[in-house]
Parts: sequence; C-alpha cells; structure tokens
Amino acid sequence: MFQFSFGEVDLVVLDIPEDSSEPSAPPGDLYDVIGSEGDRYRDWFTRGCLYVVGKSLDPSESTANQIVVIGTEYGNTPALLGLQRAAQSQGRRLSPQYFPGATSSSAAAFLSMRIGATGGNYTINAGILTPIMAFWQALCGLGYPQSAGSRLLVGDVYCVEAREDAAKEAPELACESGLVHTCLTAGSEFEARFEFAETPEEDEAGGSRPPRTSLRGPVAAPRDGYGRNGAFALADLLRTARRTEVGEVVSMECLGFGGPRGKVTITRLSAPGVAAERSAR
Repeated sequence: MFQFSFGEVDLVVLDIPEDSSEPSAPPGDLYDVIGSEGDRYRDWFTRGCLYVVGKSLDPSESTANQIVVIGTEYGNTPALLGLQRAAQSQGRRLSPQYFPGATSSSAAAFLSMRIGATGGNYTINAGILTPIMAFWQALCGLGYPQSAGSRLLVGDVYCVEAREDAAKEAPELACESGLVHTCLTAGSEFEARFEFAETPEEDEAGGSRPPRTSLRGPVAAPRDGYGRNGAFALADLLRTARRTEVGEVVSMECLGFGGPRGKVTITRLSAPGVAAERSAR
C-alpha cells in the first residue's frame, strides 16, 4: 500500500507507419524542446522521452533528488540495432559516439542528465505488466531518503523489428507508439494497492487466455480494448483517478503472457485542496 500525489498526466503519441521506424509527422516543436546536439545518435524512443518530459517541466522546478523510472518493452532497440549495423558496415572505423545511446537503459540515463535528476534511474521491462511494475517501482522510490519525487514514464516507440517481434507473441494486440509521463510525490491524496498472481493459461472452457489490459472506474466506461503499449492504459488510469471523488476507486488489471497477472487499485483519500494543505504542514 502506498500513499501519494501526482501532477499532470502527459501523453505523446507518435504515428509510425507499420513499414517504417520513423514517425510520419513528428511534433513541430520537437527540437525546440529537446535540442539538436547529439541528435544523430538518438533513437525515437529517447527523443520521445525527452520531449514528453521537456514539454511539461517547469524551468524553475528543482529536480535534484528525483528518480526516473521508465517502463518499456522495446525501449532503445533501434539504437542497439543501429550500433550493430554500423559495426557491420564500418568495422574498426565505427564512431564511439554510437555507444552511449546503444544500451537498454540509455533513455533513462539521458533523461536524468538532462533534467538534473540525481536520485537514480531505472528501466523496467515486464511485458504486458510493464505499466504496473513501473508504477510500483516509482512509488517505492518515494520512500527513499531525501526523495523529491519520481518521474514515471511508460511506453514504446515501435520500429519495424519491434513490431515483427511483438507479432510473434500476440498478433492481435495493436502496437501504437506513445509515451505517458507524470511526476509522483509523497502525499495523502491517493492510495495505491497492488496485487500480483499467476492465473491458469486456459480459461474454464479450455481456451487460451489472451494477454490483455483492462480498466475499471466510476467515471469512465470499462475498457478491455488496449493494445500492447501500456502508455495508453496508464494514462487513462491516472486521468480517471484525477476525476474521482473521495472514497471512489479505479483499477487497472494486466494479464500477461503465460498467466502472470498484475492489478493496481487507486483510491482517492482526500480532495486536492485538502491534500495540498496537509503537505504544506
């Protein structure tokens, strides 16, 4: 069980055609927000992370002692592939500038450096359960000594190879590129409870249980139609929680491949004004 508050929920969606690894219409202000230095060696996942946080960050806000938690299945896969292709074609003349961006957690490191977050950074891949596990880790971070909050990002930007890999496991799940971001802080506005379990791979009728993510809440219609990217379900969960009244709950459940299940239930404990007054004390 965790008690917390959180800020605005930002969602950026990138329209990437199925036969491409580049968005068809990137944000017009992309480089105004993220800058162009070193951009040749960035992938679109890193650009997306820098953009969604940069758009919402108050320049006067102190980010020291914040942690960065990124939940993603494919993350910086394009950067890793780019390094391999460059090594194949350039051999010993390969530029060392490829290497900083070609790790599975490079986006989290770049984001931490960009905003000056000194509390550490984490990259989490838990398949369909990624949004729940990343949310849990970000809330755990609020209990660290000197913690000033957790920057939580969840999502994927699908290159061609990522789409092909995802289709091998669950071709029925859409792969829509997007990233959600919010900042969690210690507070008494909400309470989150997590449940994790193993469920049978088959239902009572003997059919296989497909992976899925569902949302239940008092001010949003129940929805089971989310695709593979957890950004959209998490954005709906948090935005729905913001609209609840005291005592109301909203929950998100993820059923992963092979039976693992995760569920998070958020209860509003107090009105926004009351929570702010308590935090000030």
